[in-house]
Amino acid sequence: MEKLFSWTSPRKVAVLGGGGFIGRSFVRKLVATGHVVRVGSQNPEAIQGLGAARGTGRVEFLKVSVNDAEQLDRLFDGADAAVNLVSVMTPDVQVLHKINVEGAHLAAVRAQRAGVKSYVHMSAIGASLTSPGAYGRSKGAAERVVRRVFPDAGLLRPSVVFGPEDSFFNLFALIAAVSPVLPVFAQHTRYQPVFVEDVAEALLRLLQPEHAGRIVEAGGPDILSMREMMAFVLEASGRHRFLLPIPAALARLEASVLEKLPGHLLTRDQVAMMSVDNVVHPGPDNLQTLDIHPVSMRMVVPEYLKTGVFKLYRQLKS
Repeated sequence: MEKLFSWTSPRKVAVLGGGGFIGRSFVRKLVATGHVVRVGSQNPEAIQGLGAARGTGRVEFLKVSVNDAEQLDRLFDGADAAVNLVSVMTPDVQVLHKINVEGAHLAAVRAQRAGVKSYVHMSAIGASLTSPGAYGRSKGAAERVVRRVFPDAGLLRPSVVFGPEDSFFNLFALIAAVSPVLPVFAQHTRYQPVFVEDVAEALLRLLQPEHAGRIVEAGGPDILSMREMMAFVLEASGRHRFLLPIPAALARLEASVLEKLPGHLLTRDQVAMMSVDNVVHPGPDNLQTLDIHPVSMRMVVPEYLKTGVFKLYRQLKS
């Protein structure tokens, strides 16, 4: 059988949402391996720096909305492979459904009609129609509608993703920098943080024909409770703060206020999803299935927490 996607000959890969945190790492990997990358973004002007990614490939930019069929057709035209990374987490349930479910379905339909051979959809650990949070339910619904269009679409479900530009460890390090206490929400819930570069590598490998149709849950080598992760934030950033457990009822009350502020720093839906562990399950494949040996957060996070948290502060203000 002829390979539909290989590393030895250049292919055109369409990346919807390629300007995001994970998308930027993924695009750089594609360029490094010599592929032509067509990046679809609602704000392509802001990500022109990706055009300077090192490698023998090149990057094209298009303004694309996941809910616009004509724009999606231009993105997928002539593409051999496609990846949809678009997702939102918002307290507005209608927007959640429009982007995460309707958008995921439309993107898969237009990619299939354009003749795309390899397709991967970014999901999340906890994606399920029975999730306690609307976000998790939307991701579960998205998986279902994508698979109806592309039965052999790859699905990647990462846990919390870390890296120099993440909005998880950086955010809590920023709170620790300006507050005498560090709040701990759902202190006993477990997480399995995964390095953004490992997630990007998993996307690359899921595009290979031998991995078509896999459902891969991506987690790193460390499994920690939320309290243990907050203690790690303090250790990695070199700060001493009091860890303050927040009861669920108080967390919901705080979220009802914070979700109305720009950036939605905490929503009631996030609080609901914190009630269940966010770790790799025994059923689906994992990173080791793709021959990826994930990097520990302990090897990466301390390097950027001590220098970069106020960059996030400037981003939040803008």
